[in-house]
Amino acid sequence: MNGKRFGFLGLFIAGLAAVALGYLALHLERLTLAPTLLVAGYCVLIPWALFRLGHGEGDGGPAPSAGE
Repeated sequence: MNGKRFGFLGLFIAGLAAVALGYLALHLERLTLAPTLLVAGYCVLIPWALFRLGHGEGDGGPAPSAGE
């Protein structure tokens, strides 16, 4: 991980932390904070981390074929 961006692991851990804090906030009846954290974790951070897993820096993926 460099200083400018989170890599896969950083985003995934942030997503899991947001989900865990969201459930804690739900238990504490913080009914505005809890859904915000849960949505941020499940719908933003974890999918973003999974997207980054498939599109890592320097990965480049397969080379395009001559027909493309």
